[in-house]
Amino acid sequence: MGFVFLGADPELDRPVAIKTVRDLGMDSASMQTFLERFRNEARAAARLAHPHIVQVYDVGEDPEWGPYLVFEYIAGSTLKQILRAQGPLSPEKVVQLAEEIGDALSLAHTHDIIHRDLKPENLLVQPNGRAKLADFGIARVPDALLTREGQFLGTPCYAAPETISGAAYSPQSDLFSFAAVMYEAISGQRAFPGDDALSVAQKVLHDVPPPPSAMTSELSAVPPEVDDVIMEGLSKNPGDRLESAADFAAALRAAYEDAGYVVTEESSRPGSRRFPLEAKRPKKQSSNIGFVFVLISMLGLGVGLIYALDRAISPDVGPEDSAEEDDTVDDTESSDDPSTTRRPRAIATTDDRDATPKDAGSGDSGKADAASDAATPLQALTSRHDREEAAKDALAEARRHLAAGKHEQAQRALDKARAHDPENPDIDALAQKLREAVSKSADPAKPTSKGP
Repeated sequence: MGFVFLGADPELDRPVAIKTVRDLGMDSASMQTFLERFRNEARAAARLAHPHIVQVYDVGEDPEWGPYLVFEYIAGSTLKQILRAQGPLSPEKVVQLAEEIGDALSLAHTHDIIHRDLKPENLLVQPNGRAKLADFGIARVPDALLTREGQFLGTPCYAAPETISGAAYSPQSDLFSFAAVMYEAISGQRAFPGDDALSVAQKVLHDVPPPPSAMTSELSAVPPEVDDVIMEGLSKNPGDRLESAADFAAALRAAYEDAGYVVTEESSRPGSRRFPLEAKRPKKQSSNIGFVFVLISMLGLGVGLIYALDRAISPDVGPEDSAEEDDTVDDTESSDDPSTTRRPRAIATTDDRDATPKDAGSGDSGKADAASDAATPLQALTSRHDREEAAKDALAEARRHLAAGKHEQAQRALDKARAHDPENPDIDALAQKLREAVSKSADPAKPTSKGP
């Protein structure tokens, strides 16, 4: 519903993210409602000073671009991009994320501000692993005109049942959305998947999702204590959920601690941002296996050294011994037994998923920075929402390449966007700009050659 630019604050010499409203083709009444919601984002976020909430620096209106907001620039990726590229989070990262966002939500709720659209796209994760809550654009502000509309706002797959059936927003509805986000962070799957908003809304209203442990593999098993906390947060009745988002985060940490997956330096502490987390191995068999492996390796190395020293001090072999040795080597290399065949070992490379994007680019507080790194194959996108989001990421990548004059890369990104969401109207417009740029670069002023 808008554009976000990477800008620079010349007075304080810092990068900023500037959000503007795009032309939505609305009638005057609808546009007025949207602009009021846009201003709500500034009023809501400006009231909240918290290390895990994206800070608002300025708000205003430009004659050419219209209303705008200026935010702190957050380098990194959205939680959605991270989950798509890397899969579920580790227990210690789950606990850290829950505590940071739980603290931020609890602060907002103490100011009577409801976020209303908590989802992985609105959680920005910095390169240092710290998360920030963004996009209070549809938050309910006390005494604001929008609070009397009684309309549903938000994303259905993370919305609480009471918001879908009766537009009843409260801290408990945010808590349901928070639990749905943490369900996805733990399992890598949505609690309420679906291809369209109507079917998803029906699932939210009537279905109980399987616990996160049922959606994960054995290598990333979820203890039953964690299942209990998440499912309590997803209770259909708001009164059956925990008191606050901070209480939910504390219960989640306690569940992981009771299962032996996470250990805390202090038994009680306010927030994970103040103390580092330490992962605790739930099982010790792996360390024993590693010790045995190291012991066998050392024994093998010792035998090899003894053999090498023996060869070094032994007299030169005669022709008969040499021929016998060659025959032995030949038999080994030509053996049909694959265990005796010597092959070169592969060279280990750094996992691309851990790489931090270097291109600043443009995007919602740095969302577009990791768009290409978090790209997902078309066949892996099961819902229309995912395909549309993937197309937007590809379009952002195409715009960066076009601005840099990398026409081939821009075309590949456009093709990717068209494959994900061929109905996106921005694709044709950007394709036309690309054709014009290619034509302009292909027809420079040619110097005339003169004969002798």
